[in-house]
Amino acid sequence: MNLKRLLARIALAFILVLLVLLLYSAFTGRTQMLLALLFCLIVVPVLIYVFIWFTDLMRRK
Repeated sequence: MNLKRLLARIALAFILVLLVLLLYSAFTGRTQMLLALLFCLIVVPVLIYVFIWFTDLMRRK
């Protein structure tokens, strides 16, 4: 299995867990946890994209 494909599956699983926790915190009324999870749902995909972009940039040189 390709390393990128494995990392993509791990990232998708992590995002799915974050979404489930987001729904749980929304229904239980935990606003601090809700805001933290929203932050993670925005930052984690961006960091993954930057990491993939940077590694691709380094391979070209």
